[in-house]
Amino acid sequence: MNVKSKILNKQLEWATAAGLSPDQRGYLNSYESNLFQTLSPQSKLAFDQGSGSELRDRPNGPAKMRALHSSSALAVNFFDAWVDADTKPLMEIFDLEAEPVNVRFEGQYPTGLPGNPPNLDVIFELQNGLVVGIESKFTEWLSPKPASKPPFKEKYFPAGIGVWENVGLPETQRLAEEFQSKELIFRHLDAPQLMKHALGIATHCGSKFRLLYVYFDALGQEGDAHRNEIEIFTARLKSELGFRAFSYQELIGKLQGSFGIPNEYLGYLRARYG
Repeated sequence: MNVKSKILNKQLEWATAAGLSPDQRGYLNSYESNLFQTLSPQSKLAFDQGSGSELRDRPNGPAKMRALHSSSALAVNFFDAWVDADTKPLMEIFDLEAEPVNVRFEGQYPTGLPGNPPNLDVIFELQNGLVVGIESKFTEWLSPKPASKPPFKEKYFPAGIGVWENVGLPETQRLAEEFQSKELIFRHLDAPQLMKHALGIATHCGSKFRLLYVYFDALGQEGDAHRNEIEIFTARLKSELGFRAFSYQELIGKLQGSFGIPNEYLGYLRARYG
């Protein structure tokens, strides 16, 4: 059994133990049953207005957040509990000094290029004016990216213009060019997506932002390759983007050592994602 199947099987076991009835593909009857708590009104509005079909069933399939393997459900189960709570413990586990004014989902920062900007899974808007964007992944990184496909559309490389360099990100520009020329190839970390997010946030926030990556970790060759790519990306862009990566398992472990975290919340996270 491959790593992705093992993760999905664990989710099926969790759902069965919780008295839920997933179908053969791992979808529940409603997205609500896939969540630790009722989605906060602010977060529900963000997903309703988003472009990801997370809450609404589609003509060709169920709402994405109904899936046990949904990365948006994982992000909601971890972060939505903090929308109306004291966020000091959350800031501590991310090594952030200021508390957020706002924790929100489905952040969009247009780049000025044609097309729709990608959705950032979670945004912290801090009291000191810093914007922290978080890209969250569950099992997506376990599906290797095809090496033959160009990582960026041509719109990201207009003639004579460095779109990242124009917003103060010269090292990101160099790295994007290395990916586009196939000088550097990642199979697991979706570096181009992270760099598109960086372009959008920098376009709107200048240098007052950080970009974080939060992922569900797994043992094995794929996990080793994924972590190696994260290390390379971090070494190149940590200083320019404030980039850091955290596994959900690491964050859950840190929360266990924090004071005043509700046992029900921690128990849910440990049982399902620990």
